[in-house]
Amino acid sequence: MNHLANFLLISVLIAAASAFSVHTPLNGVSNGSGMTMRARECDLLGKRPNRQARVVTFSHKRNKKVQHVNLQKRSFFSEDLGRTVKLRLSTKGLKTVEKYGGIDAAAKKFGVDLKKF
Repeated sequence: MNHLANFLLISVLIAAASAFSVHTPLNGVSNGSGMTMRARECDLLGKRPNRQARVVTFSHKRNKKVQHVNLQKRSFFSEDLGRTVKLRLSTKGLKTVEKYGGIDAAAKKFGVDLKKF
């Protein structure tokens, strides 16, 4: 009887450990469907939301707010890769691509690997 109780206790512990194991996705946050959610960040310049902003009301109360980056989804043709590349760029990033004359030159300037996109 004691042998059977030990066996059952060990099997329950193993089942509980495997059921509640910690799973971390490889990159980003997983939403359960196998897709990973990316941060709201410019792929070229690395601009991120400003979390230090405040709103000051008429009564001079200060409330925290988040100023998000103006991200735009754009497809660019990369001559180096010979294919289109989909990027999420801020509006300043779009102006930067125009300034350098293409996505390849801008990515080279800022050290971005376009093969990831």
